[in-house]
Amino acid sequence: MSASSSAWSFPDRYDAEIKQAAERWLPGYDWRLWKAQLYQESLLNPDAVSPVGARGIAQFMPGTWLEVSRQLGYQNLSPHMAEPAIIAGAYYQGRQVRMWSAPRPDSDRYSLGAASYNAGAGNVLASQRVCGGANGYAEIIACLPRVTGDHATETKTYVQRIWRYWTEMLLGVK
Repeated sequence: MSASSSAWSFPDRYDAEIKQAAERWLPGYDWRLWKAQLYQESLLNPDAVSPVGARGIAQFMPGTWLEVSRQLGYQNLSPHMAEPAIIAGAYYQGRQVRMWSAPRPDSDRYSLGAASYNAGAGNVLASQRVCGGANGYAEIIACLPRVTGDHATETKTYVQRIWRYWTEMLLGVK
């Protein structure tokens, strides 16, 4: 079974938009990694609203949506509009990934970007400092509880689920 035939498990409604956005803003990464992240964020639901106020398919907090939408030249668009939110989220995730520019495996770079998307880049950078300048994802994320307390578990689980969903998409299972 091909990954595309697993649409029953992972909705394919936004695949074209996700693929286009990932190719533009996350070059070198399989587009389904961005889809897996969106699935983790909202189950690909553009109407999603989190208990803390994150909104849309890419779960933007209001201030982050304002910042990113301005950078992309969006006017009068909502994070609940799937296509612009998919693009804006890929742009933002791409920024998070590129921030981790030191030599490291691409999977660590994406994981650190995703952790930054979830917990805030400042918190993940602080975790790196607390760990004495650690370079690898596993080492940096191990120190996150010293920065964010119990919230670190949410971030670790968030990143693990992205990789699990991506693997399931590739294998066509779930």
